[in-house]
Amino acid sequence: MVLQHVGGWNMGRKKSYYIFTPEKQKHKGPGCLILLLAVAFAIVVLSVLSNAAMNQKMDLVSEKVRVMSLDKKFENFTVLHISDLHGDERGLDADKWRTLLYGKGFSAVTLTGDMVGKGGDYTPLVSLIKTLKQIKADVPVYVIAGDDDPTPVISTLHGNPDVLADWVRAAQEAGAIYLDRPVSQAVGKVTVWFIPEYLYSVDIPGMQESLTRQKQDMEAVGQQYEGEGGATYRALCYRLDAITASAAAIKAMTKDDLQIGVTHVPLQADYVREMIDWADEGAIFSFRRLTLVLAGHYCGGQWRLGSLGPIYVPEKGWFVGDSGVVGMQRINSISQYISGGIGASDFYPMPGRLFNTPNVSLLAFTAKIE
Repeated sequence: MVLQHVGGWNMGRKKSYYIFTPEKQKHKGPGCLILLLAVAFAIVVLSVLSNAAMNQKMDLVSEKVRVMSLDKKFENFTVLHISDLHGDERGLDADKWRTLLYGKGFSAVTLTGDMVGKGGDYTPLVSLIKTLKQIKADVPVYVIAGDDDPTPVISTLHGNPDVLADWVRAAQEAGAIYLDRPVSQAVGKVTVWFIPEYLYSVDIPGMQESLTRQKQDMEAVGQQYEGEGGATYRALCYRLDAITASAAAIKAMTKDDLQIGVTHVPLQADYVREMIDWADEGAIFSFRRLTLVLAGHYCGGQWRLGSLGPIYVPEKGWFVGDSGVVGMQRINSISQYISGGIGASDFYPMPGRLFNTPNVSLLAFTAKIE
């Protein structure tokens, strides 16, 4: 009987009963994922459209160059500073430049290098120079070479006797002044000098003597009549002419003149301080007498993130800020203005410009300290 009871008990237990039974797990549908992807896609689209709109524009930045001892005659002398076109098609848009500069006063234009870029197409540069000369025919346009521009002075055999590269000669024919020596500009009865900055670190008399000796040595063996030798000889003669003209310009400078240095790559603070320390305090042509240095090269950092500034600058690092990259900076007694530029450089691993509106600058000298 007991066995039957137990067996009956076992046989009657067909399934288990639990006081607490887990609910079936609910599976989330694809809605949340789709929403997140849609938001991300919208952000990307808005960013691309916003960046495209910024790159279609061109800003005109106005800055004051404050000089406490500035002669009143230089008050409001204004330089239009343009840099780093890199052969961009913006140089071809004459209407955009006329609109941007409409009603603006400026006394000189400086193009501080990489206006052609590695592509070698100088058509946008030539078009820009012609447009600037149409806007203000009597205003000089100074241009220097940048590190991405084709070599300006050719010392190798290239099929013609011209020493200057095609892009330099085309710029000159359009009305620009290729700045490889100090050039004076009269402002009433006073003078402004636009000077290639590197000349301040050159022993000009020593260089003149060295180049003269090299020229005589080449002539002694008739190298000027050879193919390759002739190209080298012509380039050397050109450099000798430039350094001789520089020596003559330095003799013509007075202590009342304004000296503006023009370079492509911005000067580093340590270099400026060293140059000031080594400069002859009593000399008229002296780094100590530089009032302003104009530079470009960094294209404003190329890729930027709002108030964080440039994302990455080669040789400087990540999120280094704007100091030494773009805008006005003061190093000891010297002001340096670094243009944000127009185009984009291969100097960066990131192509194009991101949240970085192309810009040019109007720099006005003043003795007023606000």
